[in-house]
Amino acid sequence: MCTVSYIPYKNGVILTSNRDEHINRGIALYPKFYQFADKKLAFPKDSKAGGTWFITNEYGDAAILLNGAFEKHTPIPPYRKSRGHILPEIFHFDSPFDALKKYNLNGIENFTIILWEQGTLRECKWDGENLKIRLHNTDQAHIWSSVTLYDEDMIFKRHCWFYDWLKTRNRIMQEDIINFHSNTHLNNREYGLRISRANLIATSSITSFCLENTKAVFYHYDIMQNIESTLDYNLIQVQQIIKPINADSGITQKI
Repeated sequence: MCTVSYIPYKNGVILTSNRDEHINRGIALYPKFYQFADKKLAFPKDSKAGGTWFITNEYGDAAILLNGAFEKHTPIPPYRKSRGHILPEIFHFDSPFDALKKYNLNGIENFTIILWEQGTLRECKWDGENLKIRLHNTDQAHIWSSVTLYDEDMIFKRHCWFYDWLKTRNRIMQEDIINFHSNTHLNNREYGLRISRANLIATSSITSFCLENTKAVFYHYDIMQNIESTLDYNLIQVQQIIKPINADSGITQKI
């Protein structure tokens, strides 16, 4: 939930996330489908709070949650609800984005959600008071780093690694971006793509969702146990992909 990349893919998308957590957090359950009323949702489940940081549905929508919003904040517990419950609850609905706009976020700690919904890429930030939405160009690759673990200089360097890496690739497959998330500056334990800080905070897993036409692949690598799992499935419904007319990196909407 602390490093997220978006790669435009042929008739689809690749979203990949590195989860950086306290080493005592516990092992997350590998992704599988869970039934919620009439919805089937696939996600890795946090063993402590029962929520998730990465989710997808049978229609090809997907979302990833990162801790923090615009800047590092001071936590003020107790919070009303774990942030990890937000994604399963908004994915109960036909439009997760519409559900998020109506969601009661009072008493929930700051977060960022990267949401891919029917051809639209949104960055949704809750700063403890307001939900702010930013549209991104779906034809361009993007990367995000959590502000709770990485300062401005670290984030800048990590983003430079990403965009320099993109220049060396003509075509990016899911295994390529997984390799980037796994091995980039591996010896840099403080802010490489896989961290391990003083035996306290470490990258516990790498999860990647690849959508191509009606085919979806949900990959999960549990670093702590050195176990890989893959969930392959076909979308049950193909909806028309319509790109947002105003999508670029400069449009922000306050909700």
